[in-house]
Amino acid sequence: MLVLTAENIKMAEESAVKNGCNYYDLMKTAGTECADVISLEDKNSKVTVLCGKGRNGGDGLVIAGRLWQNGFRNVFVVLAGGMPTDELCIQMYEEMVKYPVVVTDFTTDRKTAVYHIETADIIADALFGIGFRGELSGNYLEAVEIANKNTTAKKYAIDIPSGLSADGIYNEKTYFISDETLTMIAFKPVHVIKPSSDMCGKVTVIDIGIKEEILFPFAEKYTAFTKEEALNSINKRTYDCHKGTFANVLTICGSRNMTGCVYLCNQAAVEIGAGLVTAAFPECIYNTVTAKLNEPLMLPLKNNDEGRMTTDAKTLLPAIKRADVIAIGCGLGVDNDTKELVSFVINNYKGILILDADALNCVAKNTEILKNAECDIVITPHPGEMTRLTDKCIQDIQNNRMQTALDFANEYGVTILLKGANTVIADKTGRCYINTTGNPSMARGGSGDVLTGLIAGLISQTEDTFTAVCTGAFIHGMTADNIVKKYGPLAATPTRIINELYL
Repeated sequence: MLVLTAENIKMAEESAVKNGCNYYDLMKTAGTECADVISLEDKNSKVTVLCGKGRNGGDGLVIAGRLWQNGFRNVFVVLAGGMPTDELCIQMYEEMVKYPVVVTDFTTDRKTAVYHIETADIIADALFGIGFRGELSGNYLEAVEIANKNTTAKKYAIDIPSGLSADGIYNEKTYFISDETLTMIAFKPVHVIKPSSDMCGKVTVIDIGIKEEILFPFAEKYTAFTKEEALNSINKRTYDCHKGTFANVLTICGSRNMTGCVYLCNQAAVEIGAGLVTAAFPECIYNTVTAKLNEPLMLPLKNNDEGRMTTDAKTLLPAIKRADVIAIGCGLGVDNDTKELVSFVINNYKGILILDADALNCVAKNTEILKNAECDIVITPHPGEMTRLTDKCIQDIQNNRMQTALDFANEYGVTILLKGANTVIADKTGRCYINTTGNPSMARGGSGDVLTGLIAGLISQTEDTFTAVCTGAFIHGMTADNIVKKYGPLAATPTRIINELYL
């Protein structure tokens, strides 16, 4: 799903009108489709629609009329700022009052307006849309505050929860607290960029008839997945498939002091559907690893006195040549031996290579090796690792996550997954994906090892490497979100994510 800024949405609408649409039909379709979603609720519910004076208010007026058409008989409109002033909104008001919908003007009958908000079973917020800037004030602020105090009502925001900026600028002030946001045409940054995205509730994109070919020229190559898009990105298995169909994955992970990452990375690759997984690890942890892992093949490698792997070329090279995907770095440790090992793999591999964790630290002072590689490289840094790769401070990286990822992907010809709240994935063609799933419960050691294994296992099951990385991030976060809902706010441990993968 494309992500468009407020300005780009306006330009896309103008282009659609030039290509045969009209604003009246777009508004009617928007309100009608939103009402049809709300109509899945109990028709005996009392519905109060909060309407502004502009075009978002026009959507709300269409919603009120359509709800009556759909069988709701307790429909109330509260005009928070008085009568409509936008020409199109006025037209929608004149059409809506043909139905026996009760209309109350907050500016002249505050008591009745407050009553209808406080006693509603469903509240639809159509006060402000993508043009909103600043903070709520006056009657709008009061209406939203009263709506938020009605904790028993199901709340829908139309396009944007009033009080928030469409472009995702964080607002600590009052905003409409929605259970679900029904947004027109495409995601806006507010729907995908944390923490604002958490304030939108569930986000449903409403198709109002503007074709994607009209939208695309105004999109900045930013995308996000819906759940359906993420799950549909995984290829369906045919009856005659076999383990060779779904990639030979080689992981090179672990050291004496970091053994758990071998299990987490490899088991994640197995659970997500990799055809064959081979675990390479230092021979000094053989007993520990084999006690935990059953499905993967075992490839113990020679280690140094510190328990870290060395470049055991005789053993490793045949496995490298067989592998379709290699993931290296989880728990590897950093010393001269592991730096040599990482360089050896990069220089001798021509498939798809995922560099995670200590593999990134091993190349941090030698990033030119990425440019010269013959393999297709994916890197998965967290902000701290990104500082070592770029010499930028963490604050600069966090303030410009999308551009930082795009610039690095373009300069080094890699696919990059920049971890954090709103994981960003970019590739050398300029594609940029913003992940919308995940929660603070994942902020613990081992989460990244699971993600690396998921991506490795998905690469042969999706359209291309970029899609595999995006899908892995989405499923990783979505599983953690489901776990938190099921067990509590600290429950999304790496092992539980593996055991409860949502597919």
